[in-house]
Amino acid sequence: MLARSVDQVCSPLYTQMFEKIAKEQSNSRSYEELTVLEHYPNQIAWYEGNRRQEIIERIRRTHLKWFNSWLSENYTGRPPYIKWNSAMINILLHLTNLLFRMDLGDVITSDGTRDACRHISDTIKRILLSVNESNQVTIDPAGIPLVQQLLQILFYFTLDSELVIYLKSLQLVDLINVLIRKSNNDDEIHLHAYRILAVIMAEADIKQLQNSSRIATVFITFIKNVIDGGIRTEGRLHNSLRSLKVLTQHDQIREELIKQKGHSLFLRCALEDQFNPLKAKLPALEILLALVFNKEFATILKNNDTFMNHIRTLTSSSQQDLQLIATALIWKLEKEPETIIKTVQQQQQQPSSISSLMIDKKQYDIMISYSHSDKTLCHRILSSLEKDQLCVWIDSRLMHGATFDAMAKAIENAEFVLVCMSDAYKQSPFCEMEASYAVKRRCHIIPLVMTTSYKADGWLGVLTSALIYIDFPKLGFDKAYQELKKQIGLFRMNNSNLILAEQNQVHHNSSSLMDSTPKTNSSVENNKEPRPVV
Repeated sequence: MLARSVDQVCSPLYTQMFEKIAKEQSNSRSYEELTVLEHYPNQIAWYEGNRRQEIIERIRRTHLKWFNSWLSENYTGRPPYIKWNSAMINILLHLTNLLFRMDLGDVITSDGTRDACRHISDTIKRILLSVNESNQVTIDPAGIPLVQQLLQILFYFTLDSELVIYLKSLQLVDLINVLIRKSNNDDEIHLHAYRILAVIMAEADIKQLQNSSRIATVFITFIKNVIDGGIRTEGRLHNSLRSLKVLTQHDQIREELIKQKGHSLFLRCALEDQFNPLKAKLPALEILLALVFNKEFATILKNNDTFMNHIRTLTSSSQQDLQLIATALIWKLEKEPETIIKTVQQQQQQPSSISSLMIDKKQYDIMISYSHSDKTLCHRILSSLEKDQLCVWIDSRLMHGATFDAMAKAIENAEFVLVCMSDAYKQSPFCEMEASYAVKRRCHIIPLVMTTSYKADGWLGVLTSALIYIDFPKLGFDKAYQELKKQIGLFRMNNSNLILAEQNQVHHNSSSLMDSTPKTNSSVENNKEPRPVV
């Protein structure tokens, strides 16, 4: 039965029936049309067997180019708009579920499919530009369903990292914001638009928008509306939490979520048993981890005994991702403040001379802080460093997802910390924890750019603003690696010169002290401990 469904959906009959319904906009359909356009796609959508990826790829390979042609030929974005009836909305929903629902795990597996999605992105941009130009004040109500559908497809594309790079190159931020303003507060358009912006906006875009309050309100309101909907709305809840997790990399959004008390919803998702462990609990905990970089909120969460007891339980969860996020929260809320206090106390007790702080040999030459999305380039750097006889700590060398205690000790015991900057790095609260802890420990940080044309902004931009970047994609690996070695060598040479200068100064001062010290009674001097020269 499944094989027949797939064959029928991939046949020319499917596209002929689809175009007929789209053209006629008639609510009356034959039994055969209902079967081919709704029943068969629905059966495929619910299939979860081991052939799913192969089936979805076959459907995409068959229909993506056709869909782009149909969209280009029938929708210019200019009025008059074809008002979609319920039949059209249903068959389009079934088709987009098969072609674009990457949130269901249907990842893109071929370059051809990804290239077809890029062409569809181009078509969607052209249509939306035309909608904007043709509607000076508000979008014609008949055109609202079209805009909703197009934005939803773009949202699905944001779930593929390579398509995200392409969407950013299309410079959609201003266009989407204009559509938000002209949508007459349509909830669907706002939701899809902000979920797209969550991924493609840079920190500078957020600051210019000055509507972080509205963004937080849209997500909080939507999550409130779907959180108790059960299986009927759980997909929308999962998608919204996933998008909001990305948005919380921006400081303004964090502040608004706290201000509007959105954390009560995230606590529900984290604590209550009815929510999916990996699709609801995990992103909710990741959002809470991003929010605890606000000190006042961290105190509130730390004093929530129910929450703290729950995450202690999660540290022994069978799900490694939940284990990791729980460990991170405990580290951030309890262990990091204690470690920083101990560090300050140790520094106050130690002599403040340069040599006393620098002469101690560290256990590691280098600690590499990176996102696993950039592991290929990071491991190439690691290999080169080790060939040059440098001792390097990287979490994959010890364990997958090193504990935060191990991470902290590595930072404390490394001469240099390499911060491997990319969008994925900035979006990770785990990476933010590592980088901010390295700053608090006053480590020598060397920022490395991992991806083409990346510019650090937000918390990462602030943290690295006074430092010299080494851009691996721009310089090429060999030249960039030589620059990295040069920075390490210069820092060590400067340290040696400072220590030598201080030692010469100490020697000079001790000589002057000996020349000017009056003679003392030897019997008294012998009864005293020798005094160190400071």
